[in-house]
Amino acid sequence: MLIKRGIKLRFAVNALVLITVIATLIISSFIAYRSEKQSLTHMTFQLNQVYTDKIADTVNSLFMNMKQSLAVTGEFVAKDLNKPNIYEQLVLFQRSNTSFNSLFIIDKDGILLYHSDPEQNAKGIKIVSEGTKEALREQRPLISKPYISATTNKLIVMVSQPLVDEEGQYLGFIGGAIRLHETNIFQTVLGSVPDNTNGSYAYVVSSSGELLYHPDPDRIGEKITGNPVINNLMAGKSGIQRIENSQGVDMLASYSYIKESGWGIVAQTPTEVVLSTAQKLVMKMMLYMLPALFVIMAVIYWIVGKLSDPLAKLATFASMLSPNHSGGDELPRIDSLNYEANELHKALGRAVRHFRYQFDSLSMEAQTDPLTGLYNRRTLDRFINSWIGQRSSFSIILMDLDHFKLVNDTYGHKVGDEVLKFLSTSLKRLLSENDIICRFGGEEFVVLVPNEQFDIGLQKAELIRSFMSDTESPTGTKVTLSIGLAHYPGMAFSADQLFRKADDALYRAKHSGRNRVEIASYGAEPIEKVR
Repeated sequence: MLIKRGIKLRFAVNALVLITVIATLIISSFIAYRSEKQSLTHMTFQLNQVYTDKIADTVNSLFMNMKQSLAVTGEFVAKDLNKPNIYEQLVLFQRSNTSFNSLFIIDKDGILLYHSDPEQNAKGIKIVSEGTKEALREQRPLISKPYISATTNKLIVMVSQPLVDEEGQYLGFIGGAIRLHETNIFQTVLGSVPDNTNGSYAYVVSSSGELLYHPDPDRIGEKITGNPVINNLMAGKSGIQRIENSQGVDMLASYSYIKESGWGIVAQTPTEVVLSTAQKLVMKMMLYMLPALFVIMAVIYWIVGKLSDPLAKLATFASMLSPNHSGGDELPRIDSLNYEANELHKALGRAVRHFRYQFDSLSMEAQTDPLTGLYNRRTLDRFINSWIGQRSSFSIILMDLDHFKLVNDTYGHKVGDEVLKFLSTSLKRLLSENDIICRFGGEEFVVLVPNEQFDIGLQKAELIRSFMSDTESPTGTKVTLSIGLAHYPGMAFSADQLFRKADDALYRAKHSGRNRVEIASYGAEPIEKVR
């Protein structure tokens, strides 16, 4: 009878634990699903953004190289457009530069003089395409809007360079065509979406919203309207956004503006893919947890009374731990006769303290430069944006070590690093605690002086410059500084404009003999003009 009563008691306790475990599993699964969904959404945005940023940089570099190549060839042929070997030069140039599908020379009246394609190399034809009209009208290096070629009747983009003789007279232009419906360099660059097996894809639009590249070739040349991402790109913006595409599919889109051409690159992934992935991860987690739960319940079946209470408290606290929550609450206190429970309590306390220490260490690494210990560029941007948002007056001191490459070449990079550390230590000693000192990158350093009086910033800039010019560095010689100085809001309305003004002043200091402080010009341009 006692045995039966004992078994019933254990069964009742186990049933109570079972209900608690099931409830915890449901809540944990719900929280895990939301957490995974947010994490995967953020990761998807980041991966697509990294991809679009990389492609935007690559395309910018391609266009710059195209323009430079055309400029060099154009300078050669402009000396004499009647040279007998110009056609051969065009053919040779195209073979060595596969970025263009074809090359051609058109005079100032729109007459085709030469064409790298033998089938199109018919002199004397007047070209009346929109790209030709735009190039003749602008008479400057440009990348045209997409248009239908007059010679091939295909959608193309033209990169052109004006031809000018030795007397400065405009002769016409040399152009290179990229046929959007044929194999070209951009299809190679833009067709490599990180993961297109899950419905992800990328496309490119022109400054007027026309599709220049799309996985569906039939859509190339189509004009997109009403898409907020396209509207942002046409306004010169980059970013991320959840949208509904033209087929009504919910998408996670990341997009980057291509400055050199005014185009935009968009990479997007179906939201349903992210949600289904999160659901699958939670289901797997549940499947892995269930066997462990049955084992735990088998053990708990033999545990009664207070022995189960401390373990439940610790398990609840442990279940709350995650990468986003490293133990912000205090570890619950327990009074138990169970030796294992007490030891587990101690171990969990050590683990939580370790997590907190790791979190603090990672936070510090994210904000500082590893070599000098100063704030890094990310932290600098946060201070500037915060101060500008609060309309706080401050001066920015942008400084650059003179001939630092020579220091590295002469004494080695190890000594160069010591010079950087020496400068950072000197800045900490010379400046006040309210001044923000950052390593901007390489040998460039930035100091933010929070004060309405610009003269205070000027005094500190001169103090830094004179100290370096009068003090021996770790090289055994004196390493000087060139400094550019600007002030907000007296000289700028925005962070970009403030940096540009300080950089211009630094440029003047470099080109006026170095070891000097130059002040940016007064008067901030309107924000509309800066953009």
